[in-house]
Amino acid sequence: MISRIGYQHWAIYVGDGYVVHLTSADGGIGSSPSIPLSANTKKAVVKKEKLSKVAEKNNWKVNNEKDRKYKVRPVSEILRIANQYVGVEIDYNVVTMNCEHFAAILRYGQPDSGQAEVGLRATFAATVAVATGASLVAAAIIGKRH
Repeated sequence: MISRIGYQHWAIYVGDGYVVHLTSADGGIGSSPSIPLSANTKKAVVKKEKLSKVAEKNNWKVNNEKDRKYKVRPVSEILRIANQYVGVEIDYNVVTMNCEHFAAILRYGQPDSGQAEVGLRATFAATVAVATGASLVAAAIIGKRH
């Protein structure tokens, strides 16, 4: 996991200083390691690149916390599948198929993204707050009319 400002970029280490990761396919936002894939990005591509290039000056760490939740595939299977995906274009969705989902698919065989879950909860909370605020304003306006 590579810590970036405002988000984490996920990749699978495949040896010799290389990672396999999901990045922008259109050469626009997300094609640079320092720029995240955005909600507007529609396509992503799997790349095999040096960890030093992908991480740039950002901190990175091994994060296998989901190992407590899922059964880990054998390393040879993770490496085989990761290398098969290199160059493949994937439909990108920040909520259902982002770089963290992709790394989880490689390691566990199923998508999982804590970042997407946190984002969904925050969006839901903001929606509820706006709706509640609008209801209170409407109630205050109606109350003043009577």
